[in-house]
Amino acid sequence: MKRNRSRSAPDTEAPEKMIEKENEHLRSALVEIAAENWRFEHALKKVLQGMDIMEAERFSRQYSYFSSRVSQAMSLAGLTCLDMSGQLYDVGMAVQGMNLEEFEEEESLIITRMVEPVILWNGRVVRSGMAMLGRAAHPQEAEEEQT
Repeated sequence: MKRNRSRSAPDTEAPEKMIEKENEHLRSALVEIAAENWRFEHALKKVLQGMDIMEAERFSRQYSYFSSRVSQAMSLAGLTCLDMSGQLYDVGMAVQGMNLEEFEEEESLIITRMVEPVILWNGRVVRSGMAMLGRAAHPQEAEEEQT
């Protein structure tokens, strides 16, 4: 009786590629955590406005501690969340205008509210933001405020 000497093919993927894939998964997870933390912070601010002052201060302090820890971890990982509210909108920005179709092409627009932040990893955009846009009252004034 002959034995089947064939073995399953060894994993031919180089260890460097495996590490690179794992790092990509970790970075993606951290980007998700950063985005969710940003959303939670903005939602919490709205909730705190409707609470009793003493209770709101207590929750605010608790969240402040938590947020500082998350920010430190994000910084160590090279992640930054950008809120571009109040800036003039340009189609080439790393921000998707959710209501862009409501405006004429030649209108000057301003980012009125970020729905999701722009996320940078070591200064490079890894996730574009999403924002609500509005008409810039006086485009020249908005440009002056940004400088």
